Amino acid sequence: MNRIKLQCLSLAGLAAFSQAASAHTGLLPTEGFSDGFQHPFLGLDHFLVMLGLGLWASSHPRLLAKQAIGLFLSGMAAGALLGLAGLGFAHVETAILVSLLSVGIALGFGTGKLPKALILLSIAVFAAMHGLAHGSEMPAAASAYSYIAGIISGTAVLHFSGLMLGLLARYANAAGLLRVYGTLTGLAGAWLLFA
Repeated sequence: MNRIKLQCLSLAGLAAFSQAASAHTGLLPTEGFSDGFQHPFLGLDHFLVMLGLGLWASSHPRLLAKQAIGLFLSGMAAGALLGLAGLGFAHVETAILVSLLSVGIALGFGTGKLPKALILLSIAVFAAMHGLAHGSEMPAAASAYSYIAGIISGTAVLHFSGLMLGLLARYANAAGLLRVYGTLTGLAGAWLLFA
């Protein structure tokens, strides 16, 4: 039981490092690769979704896990480039908060009998929304491509960290922690969405 408490405290501590409720306020620096790399760790919405997708992937067959993570990274890059080119979407922040709810529901309750195509389509749409927000917030003078490369790299680190944590939790017979994380992520998404 002490191990479960320690793991819950660890997850809460990681989330506490995220300083902003929404990562897309335009307040975080966007000067190049290092700022981009740090970004996923500094925004609560980004942090929870990226780590959560890795945790979710840990409970699925290897092929689906690879497809989900690869699709998210490529969809986010495409969305960032579209945002950089001037494409906008009025409800991008709402879509990002819905991605928090979706990751929370997927981890807390599972994806059940949902078709694989629908799961992957949802991942692609949410990835594009995250990327679009980042591309849209880039100032003209910033090193945009370097920043985008950094943010994709930081996102990949969180995905693979979640994947490894999920596999470790299963190995330690603590898979229930994934549901706890999912519940907390879903509640954070609901609070940010409806607050």
